[in-house]
Order: sequence, then C-alpha cells, then structure tokens
Amino acid sequence: MEQDLFSEFLNATKNDWLRQATADLKGKGEAQDLGSRLWDRIPLQPLYALEDLINPVKQRRFHAPSEFPGMPPRLWTNVVTVLPSDTNAEVLAALENGAEGLVLPLQGTEELQELLQGVLPQYISVYLIPLGNPVATFQLFQDWVDQTGADASALQGGMLWSPADQVFDHQQDLGLGVELLEELLELTEGYPNFKAFCIKTSRYTEAGSHPLDALTFGLGELVEILDRVSFAPRVVFEKLFLETAVGEHHFGEVARQLAFRQLVQNFALLYQVAVEEQELFLFCQSAHWSQSIVDAHTNTIRQTYQALSAVLGGANLLWVRPLEEEHASTQERRIARNVSAILKEEAYLDKVQDPAAGSYFLENLVSDLVQETQTALTKLEQEGGWWKACQSGKVQDRVKAHRAKVQGALLDKSQVKVGANAYAAPASLSYNKPVPPFEEAAHELKPTRATYLVESVTLDSL
Repeated sequence: MEQDLFSEFLNATKNDWLRQATADLKGKGEAQDLGSRLWDRIPLQPLYALEDLINPVKQRRFHAPSEFPGMPPRLWTNVVTVLPSDTNAEVLAALENGAEGLVLPLQGTEELQELLQGVLPQYISVYLIPLGNPVATFQLFQDWVDQTGADASALQGGMLWSPADQVFDHQQDLGLGVELLEELLELTEGYPNFKAFCIKTSRYTEAGSHPLDALTFGLGELVEILDRVSFAPRVVFEKLFLETAVGEHHFGEVARQLAFRQLVQNFALLYQVAVEEQELFLFCQSAHWSQSIVDAHTNTIRQTYQALSAVLGGANLLWVRPLEEEHASTQERRIARNVSAILKEEAYLDKVQDPAAGSYFLENLVSDLVQETQTALTKLEQEGGWWKACQSGKVQDRVKAHRAKVQGALLDKSQVKVGANAYAAPASLSYNKPVPPFEEAAHELKPTRATYLVESVTLDSL
C-alpha cells in the first residue's frame, strides 16, 4: 500500500518561496532580484519551482539496457589514451586497472599487432584519432581487427574525426573532407557499432569559443555534411556520434550535454530520421582549456567535477586527460584513469539511470540552451551557412575574440581562477619553465588554455 508522505504539508508556490527568501535577506533586497546570467547569455532565476516547467519532467535514457543480468542501470565507458611511447605491457596494464576503452592517435603506419598484442577488441571500445589520412588509419585498424578474429558486429568505437578536420588542420576544402567521409561510411558499413565520424564541438571550446557557439558551429558542420554527402541522412545519423569537451560551469555543462543530444535528435527529425536518445553516443573529454600549468593539484579537482558534469549530462564515453598528457607521469595518468572508478564505486552514479532528472532548474536550463542554439543556427544559415562563415574567417574570428576576452579578464584579474591568478600554488607544483609560444595560422583553431597569458607572465618571470 502506498502512503502519501507529504499529505500533512501545504503546497508552497514559487511566490511563497520568494517571499520567504526575501524575508531571510532581512532588508538587504528582494529575492527576485538575485538572478544572474550563464555565460553572459542565458538569464538564470534565483529559484525555480514546478510552475516554471515548460515540458513535463522525463527520465532520460542514455543507452540501451545491458544484455547482461545484474548490470547497473547507468553505464559509461572509461577510455584512456595510448601514447606513441607506450608499450604493449602498459596498454594491457591500463585495461587491467580500470580502462574500458582506448583512444589511439595513429599516423596509419604503426605496428598495431605488436602494440596491441593480447588486446581483444570485441570486449572494449576503440576510438581512432587519424594524424594523417583517416581512411588509411581505419584500414590499418581494420587489418589488425581481422587478424584478431573478432566478430565485426562486436566491434565498438569510432573515428574521432570530422570532415572539418581537413579544413582547420590541413587548410583543405570541405569537399575533400566529405569525400573522405563517404569512403569511411563504405568501409565501416560492415561494422554496425563502429562510428565513421563525430560532431567535434571540442574543436571550438578548446580554442576558447563560447560554449554555445561550439554547439551552433558543430550543428552548422552537420548541415553542410548532410547537404553534400551522397548517402541517405539515415545512414549519416547512424554513423555519427557526438563529441564535446566539458568545461568548468558544473550545471551549465550538465545542461549543455543534455541539450546537445536533444538538438541533434530534433535536427534528425528535419531530415525525416527518427533517432532515440540512447542511439546517440556522447563522447566527453575533460577540457584542456580550463586547466592550468600553474597548479597541477587544482587541475585534479577540475578534472573530477568535469567528469561528474559529463556523467550527469549523459556521457557514454568518458575521457579524463591529464594536463600535458604526452609528458604526464605514470601517477598522473593513473589518477586521471581512476576518476571514473571513483564516480562509480564511491559516488554511485551508475546506480541511477538519470540522476539529474526532475530538477526544475536543469529542465528549464536545457530548454533555454536548446532555444538559444536553434536561434543562433537559424541566423547562421540565413547568413550563408557554416562553410561560408568558415571561408570568410568569421567562425575563426568569433572563437578567437571570445578567447581573447576570457584570457584578458584572467590576466587583469577581473575574473578569478583559483590556482592561476588567485591563491597560486608554490613554484614546486608549477610547470617551472618558460611557457611555449602559442602559434596559430589564420585558418586554424588551436587548443590552448584560458590561463595562457597568466602563465606567460607568472612562469616567465621565475
């Protein structure tokens, strides 16, 4: 028999809560005046109540139920990078101690049989970062998979690559990137669970973009791809996954990941393609942009709450990366790898399907972010689309302008960043050598850090 445990309590309206909050301020102002703005664009109310809900609260499903009995309702894959200097023993050790997937940066000429000896691709996820030709990279990987004898239907992973990589990284025409994508769509046809490309929004945020501009530009790329590719839209949506770098604003980033999935789902309907939430894979990495080489220990805290935002926001893949990953110590890589285990084994985030469901604040925030991004995308298309804006340099200029604004605010301390321009760590915990110069061509969007100018002044003076 169910019992209404709240029957003895009167229902409180939003105005009741505002009146109580105003009373608690003891004459120092009105509660309704305590609102703020997220990322200088989205107005935030001081509190949210049931009457603020635009749509009914629903519990989101980020993946299909597990085929194996006894598995928790919330699953995500913990992936780690395989560096060029890594040995086979180190790769196996990572997989035996918490890693559930690999990220492989490949030139296309590596000896995978030696590097990945003993690795069983049917039991892990593998994501490829092509450092050269993406088709050659996949073919190299495909040859290794065939040698292992793994069932093609069991292979899970994808290409951490987008046709726009050819534009920003190689200064080539988008048409060439689309041609490469078509080859990848053909090559991956026999691998139903291996994705051919991603919508890479981290390209923008890691270069200093406004978080909402990153969603707009990512969807703009998708419009261009769908308009140019010869494959049916259904095939394109089946073979893509979503990629994002999770930044510092905890609730804003949770909502941004939720909005990203919803935006792509809505976008697919415009092409008469029905996509369920659990069919869209979300690959989240910790943001390099928000880290700082001034204080290594503070970065560990940032990585953890960014990973928390990713999981609450629906991440299917979690990639927690140490700062200066190619030079990271064994301990730093182990700490990054263990963040996912902490969120599961100590925070129990895998025990609830959607821990953020039912939050009036988040539900409203997701709706606001979806509406803001849709409006921005409509404007972008009316002005000629993403490719025209990219060719003219408007995309690059907008990203770099926001980068300069943030970096300047941290340098003059009008914006505080703990561990960088406030409460700095002792020199023994810093990079302790001159900051490498940041070089970037006009067509490029290179990853950098919000604290780059602060670091240049602080560390170069040591």
